[in-house]
Parts: sequence; C-alpha cells; structure tokens
Amino acid sequence: MKTMRFSLLLLTLFAVTLLAAADKLAIAEPVGKGGVKAKDIEAFWGILESSVKSDEYKLISRSALKQMLTEIGLTTSSDLVNLNSSQKAKLGQIETVKYILVSEIAKFGSRFNCTMRIIDSSTGEVDTARTANLRFKNLDELADKIEAVLEKMLSDEKQLMRSAILAPRINVSPVPDYLAQDFNTRMENALLNNGVRLQNLKSVDRILRKNNIGNLAELEPKMCRKVGNLLEVQYLIQPTITRFEIVKKPYYVSETGARGVRFLGFLEGNIRIIAVSTGEIAASIPFEEQVNFRYVSRAITRDWTIKDYGKYLIKSVMQKNIVPEMVKVKALKGK
Repeated sequence: MKTMRFSLLLLTLFAVTLLAAADKLAIAEPVGKGGVKAKDIEAFWGILESSVKSDEYKLISRSALKQMLTEIGLTTSSDLVNLNSSQKAKLGQIETVKYILVSEIAKFGSRFNCTMRIIDSSTGEVDTARTANLRFKNLDELADKIEAVLEKMLSDEKQLMRSAILAPRINVSPVPDYLAQDFNTRMENALLNNGVRLQNLKSVDRILRKNNIGNLAELEPKMCRKVGNLLEVQYLIQPTITRFEIVKKPYYVSETGARGVRFLGFLEGNIRIIAVSTGEIAASIPFEEQVNFRYVSRAITRDWTIKDYGKYLIKSVMQKNIVPEMVKVKALKGK
C-alpha cells in the first residue's frame, strides 16, 4: 500500500512539473474583416482555444490576456502585430505568457479566409515560421482543419526551419530542356540527405503558379515575405546559372597518329540563400567548375549523347562542390 501511495505521489509531482514547465500561450481575440459578424468571431475564437492540444503549452485565460494588453497600453488585440519599440520592450518584461496567437478572419462571397500568426512575446515580433492561412466554407469545415494546423504552428521550433528551392535563373543560350529540373532535383535530393529540411519541389511550383507568382528574379523584401508565407518556409534558395557548356575538343597524338574528340564541361553560377522575413541574403555561394570527361571511363561514356554529358556535369559539380558548401550554411539547418 505504501508503495502504491508513493507511486501515485510521484506521478502527481511529475504531472505538476510538466504543467509548470509548459510554455504559456495566449490566444488574442480574432480580428474580423469583410463583414464577418460578431457571433462568427466569437465562435472562431472558441474553436481556436479548444483546438490547442499540445502538451507543451498552457492556455492562459481571456481575462489574463486582457490584463497583459492593458499593461502594454493596448485596448484591442488588433494592434498586437504593429507594436512600437516601447510596447515590445514592455511585452518582453511580462512573464505570464511566451507566445501570443493573433488571427484575422474575413469573408469573401460565400467563403471565409483566416490568417494566423504567432508573436514571440520576448521580442514582440511575428515569428514568420509560425504562420498559416486557411480558406473554408463554414466554421464546421474550419474545426476539421484547425487542430492539425495549430499543432504544426506550435511544434518544436527546429522542425519549422524549412527552406524552398526556387526555379533557377538561367542566363545561358540555348537552354537545354533538362537543365532546370535536373539541377534542382539533384540539389533537393542531396540537401535532404544532408539533413536540410525542404518544402517539396512540386509543391513549390504548384503554390507559386496558383498565386500567379512567376518572375522571382528580383525579390523585394515584401515579395520575399509573401512567398515565404505561402510556402511556409524561412529561407528561399535561389540558384543562378551563368554558364552551362559541353565543349568538344579535338586531340591528336603525334606519336601514334591517333585522333579523336574529348569533352569538357563548364558549370558556373551562384546559389543565394534569402531570409524571407527581411529579404536579406543569408549566404551567397558561387561555383565555377570544369569537368574533364577524359577521366571518366570510356566504358561508361561510349554511347553518351551531349545530354548524358550535361547530366553528368550537373551531378558531379553538385556532389563535389555545390552541396558541400551549402550544408555549411548554418541557416539551412536551423542553427
């Protein structure tokens, strides 16, 4: 009996410890736009509160949130995403909450649109990795979707450190039909194998096309944030190829009279790692490589076409030069 009581006591203490260790989360009153009724806002607020299932967070009460907003000089939650430096400093001093979930709900015709963001109370800044956008017909449909979305937004921060590879800018002519896809696919596979978290390439293309975002050659900070939010990533990987060439070089061996053609491959350009929150370049990796196919076994290259040489060139430079330099970039691994 004493052993059982002791075990129960340990379990109780363990549960209390977990509760005390949990980060506190506040869910601000949703901001309604586009003719959304007050009853819908209240219902949406309730759905958000009931959908937080993570054991890592303890939800604070609405009254506690109201008191916190009063302490930093706010009367409504709509101003949380536009805090001035003084308010951010005050927010950082409040220890009652670690994160604040802010949201907007708008109605367009017969459908609703919901945008959710997480504010880190220690800085007062919106965490760009913890954002989500949902479209739904009614609140019942939202309730079916929201739990998984919130779980993702509130998951461990390191799991949110994803990047997206954009279509390469190719400044060569003519452009081989396989160049863009082969370059990015090989990069994706190599980075994933080195522990870099990436948004799926096919998803990236589909999402950008759906939102009519085409030319990303010159990304302004505002567009970076938009693309980052759409793709749910923190960094964009923008390859640029300035030279891609397979050169035939005749050779003649005077001692034997042998003649033939050797192939040389040239691949040049750079990889830019862009932070979506600011549009700043976190890293720039130039590459300028030459591959002499003379050193590739003739048994392998015997029936090769120019396309085969081109694909080998991409594979070789990607494995030996580009990816080893990319995985040194701390931002890509969330460090």
